[in-house]
Amino acid sequence: MAPSTNGTAKLGLRDLVQDVLILILVECEVPGVLAVSRTNKYFRRIALTKALWYSLVSRLVQRGFIDSRPDDGYFKDLSTEQLIGLVRRMLHGPKAWTDTPSQSQSFPNPRSQTAVRRAVNRFSKFIRKPPLGGLASAPLVESRRIVLHPEIDTAPVGLSHWYINRSKLLPGGKYVLFQNSGRVECWSVFEDRHIWTHTPSIDHTLVHDFAVDILENGVAIILTGQRTQPQLKYCFEITSLNLQTGVSDLELVSRLPERSLDFLYVDCIVCGDVAAVHLRAHNQVLLLNWRTSSRVVVSGHESEIALVPGHLVVLTRTGTRGEHRVALSPFASFACWEPNDSVEQPSTPVVPVADLPFLPDTISLTCKLYYTWARSIWVYESPFQRGRFTFWLHALVNGAPTLLSYQFLQHDTGVSWRFVASTPMPDRIDRTAMSLSGHTLGCCGHYADYRIMAPFPVSKSSARGHIVDFGSPSTHLSPFSGALTFLTPTELAVVYYD
Repeated sequence: MAPSTNGTAKLGLRDLVQDVLILILVECEVPGVLAVSRTNKYFRRIALTKALWYSLVSRLVQRGFIDSRPDDGYFKDLSTEQLIGLVRRMLHGPKAWTDTPSQSQSFPNPRSQTAVRRAVNRFSKFIRKPPLGGLASAPLVESRRIVLHPEIDTAPVGLSHWYINRSKLLPGGKYVLFQNSGRVECWSVFEDRHIWTHTPSIDHTLVHDFAVDILENGVAIILTGQRTQPQLKYCFEITSLNLQTGVSDLELVSRLPERSLDFLYVDCIVCGDVAAVHLRAHNQVLLLNWRTSSRVVVSGHESEIALVPGHLVVLTRTGTRGEHRVALSPFASFACWEPNDSVEQPSTPVVPVADLPFLPDTISLTCKLYYTWARSIWVYESPFQRGRFTFWLHALVNGAPTLLSYQFLQHDTGVSWRFVASTPMPDRIDRTAMSLSGHTLGCCGHYADYRIMAPFPVSKSSARGHIVDFGSPSTHLSPFSGALTFLTPTELAVVYYD
């Protein structure tokens, strides 16, 4: 206890009892705890107590960043090192996916990691890179597999079974949504039982795509993209589902003008109140606000979008030589929302992406988007700081497939961007998915030949891709846990890796 100038004792942090310090640190996020642990040996010992890390992990489990377990006491039985390992896996992906020391030994210092990445990126401009496509691939060893047993129907006549039956593990790992030959079902992972089946509001419809988001109150918001048979009419429904009771409410139905294309839309997204549907055949995006029952169609050649709370993230072409801009457009500033009419065919005007209101801070880059019917960008919010996001982009840079990474932070005056890394990728990757850690699930060549590819850094001695062979081309990658979910004609499975 240090003396003060007025003769009274001045209380320092080290004078607080350990239990009080732990209570203070429990209110911090993981980066704050790690910063305190680097102060001295005393605080390092405090910051590595099991009670503290159990509280930190429990909060991440509650928010869906770390998957739950059937046994509520599972996390209490883990050691401090094992609890830290769960957080590390959330940030860097399973160790089995990446063989680089910087991601398997300890949490990297953010400043030193950024400096190393910048140095490597600058140095790489002066060396000749060998092609990555021919590097060896290694199979992955599973740590846990959960097999569910729903009644999986065969596909209706004239429709592809594999195209329809897809699955998505919900954040937290307790529930899975899957398409079952034209309808969507929800299944309990831990109890292996049926929770809910979507009932379309329009007769003779089949679900071709779906998306889901979990609100803070635990309610699932489900978007289903549907098509009537045999005449091609398209509509979208947004349903709220109580996952515990299985009770659902239809929130919105939206029709599209009749089109002649068999597959009009690919890739749906839901984020809070807003859903987005990519009408890729027409370079358009349909935005739906289910709370206000409003909609708008945005168009832009060679553009990609993502959703974050309250904002539309837009990557759009600005020049003839591959110049692109990434910017945020706040939904509250949209003047183009129109009432949604679920009965009549909509006459919603198409708004050019250039006419949207954007926040002033943007980033510019030169690239070429090389996906036509698949997503190129992914945006994930930090588990530790609301308003901080990681932005991933698959594109061609100087003719070479590249994975670009940025971070941006929302604040009262706008948004600030920061470049993170640029990583060469194999020559061909189709139907990709991305995790928070930057791992790519890609289909290389054969329709079921999926591989997990690690983000920066890449060592020459480690395998560039890991084979994922489930015999199903509809494998889903959970962005935080790294779990892979897939359907076969006989079972629905969730696979984890350490």
